[in-house]
Amino acid sequence: MNELWSDCIRSLEPYTPGEQPSIAGLIKLNTNENPYPPSPAVLSALQSMINADLRLYPDPEGCALKQAIAEMYGL
Repeated sequence: MNELWSDCIRSLEPYTPGEQPSIAGLIKLNTNENPYPPSPAVLSALQSMINADLRLYPDPEGCALKQAIAEMYGL
């Protein structure tokens, strides 16, 4: 399989994650972590949008999207 890889891919070095300290309450600003939870308004908006459809995969043919685009362009 190695012979199928390009020189660019072959020369890549894997990502090495930084230290992940296990200190409770530690705020790691260098990893873009947020020490604050989402605002109540954000949680409310998310909860109002969550429904049983999230447990299903979307239509692989994108029929509803295609229909909407066709209607928008009068097709």
